[in-house]
Amino acid sequence: MKKISVLLIVFNLALSGCNLPVSPAETPVPTADLIATQVSILMTSQPTSTVTPTDIVPQVETPTQVPSATLPAPSPTPVPGDPALALGTPSWQDNLDTAKNFYLYENDNTRIEAEDDGSIALTGRNANGWHGWTLTYASPAVDLYVEEVFRTRDCAGNDLYGIVFRASKENSAYFFGVTCDGRFNLYARDFNNNVNAELVSLTADAAIRSGSNQTNRLGVMAKGNVIRLYANGVLLKELEDSTYTAPYFGAFVAANQTANFRVDLDQISMWKLE
Repeated sequence: MKKISVLLIVFNLALSGCNLPVSPAETPVPTADLIATQVSILMTSQPTSTVTPTDIVPQVETPTQVPSATLPAPSPTPVPGDPALALGTPSWQDNLDTAKNFYLYENDNTRIEAEDDGSIALTGRNANGWHGWTLTYASPAVDLYVEEVFRTRDCAGNDLYGIVFRASKENSAYFFGVTCDGRFNLYARDFNNNVNAELVSLTADAAIRSGSNQTNRLGVMAKGNVIRLYANGVLLKELEDSTYTAPYFGAFVAANQTANFRVDLDQISMWKLE
């Protein structure tokens, strides 16, 4: 992990100290995971012994072993309207090989650290709804489409993670989150002034992959006062709001149900919108 400058440490301590815990959402009704079972059928044939006249040569067919073919994994089906396909090459992208563009820190509620596999691990240490977040200042933009790839670890119910956007350096931002049971929401939050405005209440959507050990590609398109929320290329919600207009973005985690809930941020891409 890279050394952090004295100035950055002071900034992170100040920032983490301002974050207030957010009351957990209602306890959701657990959803059943679908378990796919693959059944292999082995077919064998045995030659049948028959009595034949001496002047007839028996014709016994030897069973042929047909090697099993390994089928290639199907290619993902493009989603109509997926912004990542329509917008082309990102204006800025970080594969997080070094985590140099994000601030890393640890306090009583949150741990954000770089991993050797080229990701950033965000961990909510206590199941109290505390929002721990990190921003990048590498490529600020107000009107943008930002897309982040997350991998969950062990989680359940309303454990929450997602994208922070239009964030200032004074603890205010939009928070677009998804839960481990497949719901999403959007808040405008100002932790310094204890503002917690719900813009989209928790809503279930089949486009969100629910449960532990899942990967979700989340996206936010913000242009003017129009905000669009995406999961895996699918539009979840469109709304209008102009509460915040600051240019920074990043990621957050909130353990509402599982202590030490962890989600890994694998990649982040951003397109500036004209």
